[in-house]
Amino acid sequence: MVSNSIRRGIAIWLSAILICLSFAASVHSVEHIDHGAQGECTLCFHKHQLNKLLPTTPFSLQASTQTFETVSFLLCEHKASHVSFFHSRAPPAA
Repeated sequence: MVSNSIRRGIAIWLSAILICLSFAASVHSVEHIDHGAQGECTLCFHKHQLNKLLPTTPFSLQASTQTFETVSFLLCEHKASHVSFFHSRAPPAA
């Protein structure tokens, strides 16, 4: 088993690396923003191809409105007396 302090240390280092890579990627994309796919950078070329593949149409989801049907019940009245079929008693006193 790996101790909690080692797991916490690994999680902190991975978070720090993720933050550094996110800043580096944003700076890199701003650096080559005018070049498009004609630049020499392979990362920008593949990113440009990926952006062309992704659909650019706005996403719309047709939501149907919910309808309710009113239902009326006819209840018949019955008057009945209570009948108990289970006769229980307390245990005998010792």
